[in-house]
This record gives sequence, structure tokens and C-alpha cells, in this order.
Amino acid sequence: MNKIKTLAIAFVAIIGLASCEGPEGPPGDPGVNILGYTTEFTVNFNDSNEFLYEFADDGIEVYESDAVLVYRSEATVSDPSGPIDVWTPMPQTIYFNTGEELVYNFDYTFYDVLIKLEGNFDLSTLSPEYYQNQLFRVVVVPSDFANDPNNNLETYQDLLNSAQDQGYQIENMK
Repeated sequence: MNKIKTLAIAFVAIIGLASCEGPEGPPGDPGVNILGYTTEFTVNFNDSNEFLYEFADDGIEVYESDAVLVYRSEATVSDPSGPIDVWTPMPQTIYFNTGEELVYNFDYTFYDVLIKLEGNFDLSTLSPEYYQNQLFRVVVVPSDFANDPNNNLETYQDLLNSAQDQGYQIENMK
């Protein structure tokens, strides 16, 4: 008889608890799906640093399954809201009328990104506009995203649009 009484109490408790409902609370903040990270920095290349710049850390963690993309601000356009940088993916080659070529290139590991100027001429003869105050943006995203042919990574804005179309955003570490 005790078993039946215990089962009956348990049954009533389960039914009672299942039917309890209170007022709905306020809606929470919408979730943010972070796809990757970005940071930007200015570099002054010269003979003493051998036209190399090593970018490391800044709170961005790179995993084996990540892709690192580097963009260079090639120009700035005017806009009523303020100047807008035109980001060009690297490597980027500039061809001069003299037949000389200048390449903005990079390589990376899990620990750093090495940005370098390369050319088929003596870089110390280069006009300062090509090596002083160069603005770069490093973006880390999953390789699956970077290798998806449906995602356009040709410009930084295209990358942001592709991420946004899929419900993601790129977090700025600046």
C-alpha cells in the first residue's frame, strides 16, 4: 500500500510541476556569432628593418584550422561619414613603367604574421609613399569559410558581407 501511495504522490507532483508556468520574462539580447577576428596597424618599412614587419599577438589566437588573410589600405576615399579605406588583399604587386615590380607579401605561423616588401630592384630607391605609413589589416577566419567558393574575399568589405549573409560578424580587436 505504501508503494501505491508513494507512486500516487510522485504522479501528482510530476503533473503539478509540469503545469506550472509563470509570466514570460523580458527578451534577452540577441546572440552574436563571431566568425573571426581582425586588427589593423600602421607600418614604416626601411633599410634598418630590411623592409620586413613582424606582427604578433594582439589577443588574436590562431588555430590550425584557421586562415589568415592580410589586406593593405591602397587608398582612402572621401565620404560624408568620414574617410573610407580601400582594402586590397595581399599579396599585391605594383608594376612600374620602368619594368620594376614591388610586391607586398606576407607569411604566417600560429604565432605571427610577417609582412614584407619584395622587389626586383633596390628597395632603398623606392619613393616613401610605398613604404612609410602603410596601413594593414589582418583577419583570422576558419579555413572552411575562407575556402568556400561562395564567399567573396576579394576585398575586406566583401569578406564582411559574406560573413554577415551567413549570420556572422568579424570582431575588431583594435
